[in-house]
Amino acid sequence: MKKSAAVTLQPAAVRRTLGRYPYGHSGDIADADAGIAPGEVVDVKAPGGKVIARGYFNPDGATPLRLLTWEREDIDLKFYRARVKAALKRREGRILNTDAVRAVYAEADGLPGVVADQFGDVLAVQLRNAGTERHRDLILKALREVTGAASAYERSDTGERRREGLGMVAGPLWGEVPERVEFHEDDLSLHFAPMDAQKTGFFLDQRDNRRLMRSLVQPGQGFLDVYSYTGGFSLHAAKAGAKSVGVDKDQVALAALEGAARGNGVNSNVGVRWGDALEVLAALEREKRSFGAAVLDPPTLAKRRDDVPRAKRIFTDGAAHTLRMLVSGGHLMISTCAHYIRVDDLLDAARVAAAEADCDAEVVAVTYQPADHPHLLSVPESLYLKSILLRKHA
Repeated sequence: MKKSAAVTLQPAAVRRTLGRYPYGHSGDIADADAGIAPGEVVDVKAPGGKVIARGYFNPDGATPLRLLTWEREDIDLKFYRARVKAALKRREGRILNTDAVRAVYAEADGLPGVVADQFGDVLAVQLRNAGTERHRDLILKALREVTGAASAYERSDTGERRREGLGMVAGPLWGEVPERVEFHEDDLSLHFAPMDAQKTGFFLDQRDNRRLMRSLVQPGQGFLDVYSYTGGFSLHAAKAGAKSVGVDKDQVALAALEGAARGNGVNSNVGVRWGDALEVLAALEREKRSFGAAVLDPPTLAKRRDDVPRAKRIFTDGAAHTLRMLVSGGHLMISTCAHYIRVDDLLDAARVAAAEADCDAEVVAVTYQPADHPHLLSVPESLYLKSILLRKHA
């Protein structure tokens, strides 16, 4: 193995690092060799000089150290190939009745900054930090070889790259990327435009929750899908016979929902309402609409811990409107993709909302992200999707 530049940790950071925590923050760094280039692979040392890990180092990054391995091994094509193979192996037999899967989930799969979603034979890739950018050719080659995807596109246009001092990158990577990526989830045919969609294209992480809500809807009843985006929840509910209403302020996404509804033969069961979610909910309430089930799934809302109180107020307002429109015995799922919002925060917001709606509700289930978005014990940040399922009492 070639000699590498080195970074030495503060004593207090060593225990976390040995516990496989993959981040080294600015205060964790005691010393670093001069001249380390952004994203260069370095040896990570304890204060006595012992090498305890290896990882990407970006002196100017918001999180300067991102650990890759606790072994003395080269970070080369063989390394990346093995990590991608291990990620796919982890998912075998666990993601059923769909040809869309998150193939690589960053730190939780031992590849900090690498996210890859596979839709049939099309791969969507994000490279989020200076280390992945420096090793982009090796990473892309490993992804191409191991996944066998015929084509791939990049959506490395995230805020995380900006914090790493990198530019936004989006476009084809290899093969002939279709203008419309198509895939299946259960008996639904879904699609999106890869360069127009949010993030990597589709929110695969709500797959299990979509199935759960579908199992609870009643034919002919209303189903309310708030912050619907392209309406995965709406389509599943409509396929089960419910009358869905998708609410979003993204007109392109709502048009995609209407197109998917036609393509799946459920357009008579799907309606859309464009606008600010809370304003649309207030309007639906004034119209005296009623629903048998509903989902409240807003965007992140809390990118920092300080954002949590405001986010909880939005959840409370949205849930109160929705509970007032929900029939007795109806179900409401409240979901967050924000790491800083805890299950207890959702429960607190729902409790206040129920009081405002003059009803009570039973907590039926608490759910988390699916198996292709693994939550690693050593990486608390890998847990982000949390949902509570309520059943309204009279």
